[in-house]
Amino acid sequence: MVTTAKPDPKLTHCPALVGIKAISGKWKTRILWLLRDRPHHFGEIRTLLPGVSAKVLSQQLSQLGKDGLVLPQEEMRGGVVFMIYDYTDYGRTLVPVLDLLGAWGDGHERRQGL
Repeated sequence: MVTTAKPDPKLTHCPALVGIKAISGKWKTRILWLLRDRPHHFGEIRTLLPGVSAKVLSQQLSQLGKDGLVLPQEEMRGGVVFMIYDYTDYGRTLVPVLDLLGAWGDGHERRQGL
């Protein structure tokens, strides 16, 4: 008689993976890292992240907004409207996690000799 074991629910649902999916992608983590210090307007983000297209940046910011991590706000400067992006209160809870992950990444780079 063959029996099949049921999968352990702790292994099939991985909360760490849920968190990683929310910030993963080529640009999302970089955007979140950049916003740690202060809010930035769209053009600043594009300048500070060379290689990202306006379309992709807009998509990534939109997804971060849908996930409740980043909030766009209009700001008027000299008659011109700028979109300023900053963390939401909920999104800011991610900053200590990014700081820890960044410290781990620095150590990992040194360990790998990079």
